[in-house]
Amino acid sequence: MSYEKWEWSGNPFILKIEPKLFVGYEEQVKALLKHVEDKHKIAILTGSTGAGKSHTLKWMESFLGDDVAKMYLTKPPKDPEELVRIFTDHFGTSLLSRLLGREPSLYTLAGWVNGRLKGTPFVLLVDEAHETNRDVLEWMRVLVDQIDSVSMILAGLPGLEDKVRDELPTLDQRITSRVKLTALTKEDMRLLMQKRIEAVGGQGIKPFTDGALDMIYQRTGGFPREVLKMCDRLVGEASEKNWDVIEATNITEMRSVPESEIKSDEPVVTFSPKPPSEDQITNLPYRQKQLLESLSKTDWLTPTALAEQLDLAAYTSKSHAIRSVNNILHRLMLDGFVQRESRGKAFMYALTPRMRTHFVQQ
Repeated sequence: MSYEKWEWSGNPFILKIEPKLFVGYEEQVKALLKHVEDKHKIAILTGSTGAGKSHTLKWMESFLGDDVAKMYLTKPPKDPEELVRIFTDHFGTSLLSRLLGREPSLYTLAGWVNGRLKGTPFVLLVDEAHETNRDVLEWMRVLVDQIDSVSMILAGLPGLEDKVRDELPTLDQRITSRVKLTALTKEDMRLLMQKRIEAVGGQGIKPFTDGALDMIYQRTGGFPREVLKMCDRLVGEASEKNWDVIEATNITEMRSVPESEIKSDEPVVTFSPKPPSEDQITNLPYRQKQLLESLSKTDWLTPTALAEQLDLAAYTSKSHAIRSVNNILHRLMLDGFVQRESRGKAFMYALTPRMRTHFVQQ
């Protein structure tokens, strides 16, 4: 694909974390940096899929100076014993220690880390923390209690906070900072697009017009990942159809799911042009609201996974529940409340960006 007409050296909208291109969330970033500066122990960072949690953590890792020891985990360990390997791999152990079997255990790990740090401030950044289990989170709490000058930031989907509150009250009581990512403002979204475009040699938001920017914001709700995905698809279409500029009219006909990802017997779904009103949401049938609530806590679920969260006693069988969920999701998709993607042989469902905004703002 050629980007020469815009004088770009490449595609600026690839889904890639670039800390130097991080924008927005000024208040949230200030809160996290103050948490570290004040040497508080545990912070929790939550937000919907695509809100920018990983980007925020990676920006913090790059922003904090060399006088701070940092460790970023893309995912938490699967079991507590893996914590030992993660820390020993990061800080390193001598050959002699390995030969003599003097590597730390879970019970001696905190003291071993203190010996490595020697008073240096340490920041532990844990992404996708909602995917881990109770035992791992409890051991992380124990280690943070015992390691000197450590600050830990757990990032995850909104359901992480409920999980910690319900299953780990001792951890919940130690959380001193609770930070939530909602969505970018329109001005920050513009800056995100501009910085991405200028990073590959472009100028401003060219080829996007101001009208296109307004439409992109309306469609994506300002969620960074959705912005990048939509811009990527628009740029691809502009290159294919030889558009010099991308205008609002080019976006009004855009499908919410690429045709290649839709089965032939399913209708094409487009975004509803206006955000849902409070009355629309309030007046939804109970089952529809129940599914939306489930998707607000965990994105990209199959109909089967969603059915398992319902009261199956209300259905004659599990297969009946799944068929019912499929029908409800179909209705919600036509109304613009949910979106879907084809992954392998299954469809996965998530809230549309505008519905994510609604639940985040509640």
